[in-house]
Amino acid sequence: MSKWIQFLAAGCLAAALTGPALAEPITLDVQYAWPSHKRFHDPLAEAFMKAHPDIRIHYLAPAASYTDGQQRVLRGAVTGNLPDVWYSGYSYLNELVRTLEPRGEIVPVSDFLAKESPEWVKENYSGQTLQLGQVQGRQWALPFTASTPIVYYNKDLLDSVGASTDALRSWDGIIATAKKITDGGKADGMSYAANEWGDDWLWQALILNAGGRMMNADNTKVTFGDDSGKTAVTLLRRFVSETAMPFLDEDQAIQQFASGKLGIFIGSTAEVRVMGQTIGGKFHFGTAPYPQPANAEGGLPTGGSAAVILTKDAAKRRAAWEFLKFVTGPEGQKIVVLGSGYMPTNLRTAEPDYLGSFYKDNPDWTTSLKQWPIAKPWFGYPGGSGPRIWDEQKVELSKIMRGQVTPEAGLATLVDLTSRLALSGN
Repeated sequence: MSKWIQFLAAGCLAAALTGPALAEPITLDVQYAWPSHKRFHDPLAEAFMKAHPDIRIHYLAPAASYTDGQQRVLRGAVTGNLPDVWYSGYSYLNELVRTLEPRGEIVPVSDFLAKESPEWVKENYSGQTLQLGQVQGRQWALPFTASTPIVYYNKDLLDSVGASTDALRSWDGIIATAKKITDGGKADGMSYAANEWGDDWLWQALILNAGGRMMNADNTKVTFGDDSGKTAVTLLRRFVSETAMPFLDEDQAIQQFASGKLGIFIGSTAEVRVMGQTIGGKFHFGTAPYPQPANAEGGLPTGGSAAVILTKDAAKRRAAWEFLKFVTGPEGQKIVVLGSGYMPTNLRTAEPDYLGSFYKDNPDWTTSLKQWPIAKPWFGYPGGSGPRIWDEQKVELSKIMRGQVTPEAGLATLVDLTSRLALSGN
């Protein structure tokens, strides 16, 4: 009898050891853009997996840019090799949804949000922030990183020419200050070489800031040929003609500013951390808001990315939702902000338990936060035509800025080429 009991006990033990308790953790393949963002993606994954030991995060090789990442994802849709989670650039989200929704390869996060309590949603996300992840009024993504363009200034160079930071509130003031710095011979005055950037973010900023928009609401007409476009191209020409502004791409401008060779740089708030580390006390620098026109209801395009769920597997979808909640939650956003300078997309991140004290001690990090009321979606052209449009737009912008064509003639060409490319598939 005792042997029979021992036999049963052994059988039960074997069953226990081979049962559900030994189930493998779920692994999520996650794709993000910009290799330098490894500095906050890695600690994000570590913190998430510590809190969720049943879910593993496996990062795919970072895409070189949002454009590169979008192309990878769309190719993956054709070959059946999609990541489980992708951080889509805001300007590409519309195209992503329109391409993948008919194939059932993208999950609306509105389905998951509906299962959370209304109080939880309200505590964590503002309606304005959630709008960044919407396509045609439906929530397809959770905003993950966000930035608006801000003004970086070398306080020592401003002091050397007797300029006040108050002058940076208007474009006329920035141009006048930059001219003084250039004339002083110690550094270039400013950098806003929108034509040299890898995307149209700074170009769109000028249009939106002047109260315009790139196309009408149903994307059937290019609309920046109005006064907003005239203001934008006139400013770009003035930057060069009045301040002798050099033509620097984003990385070159950052290096020039950090080395003390550039007085004013207009760029992403995501560079605040890098600027502070690179400058390292060599000179005093600060940040100021993007100049706002007094008589226009302008806005600024929001740079950054939103997290989307692309897996068809039900268990992975649930795991991916937990991951999205973490990376866009207060703890995850604290990691992102401190690793970059991006604006937090979670309302609770600014609370004392997270970054409240940090922001109080580091006011230069709060400049973009104050621009949330005018932050608008970064417009994406229909049919995936954005990259082709920008390739041609930046050539014409360069001609305008160099004085090879008048701003008026250049604007007309910009509207024509944009209409041709944006509407060709409609």
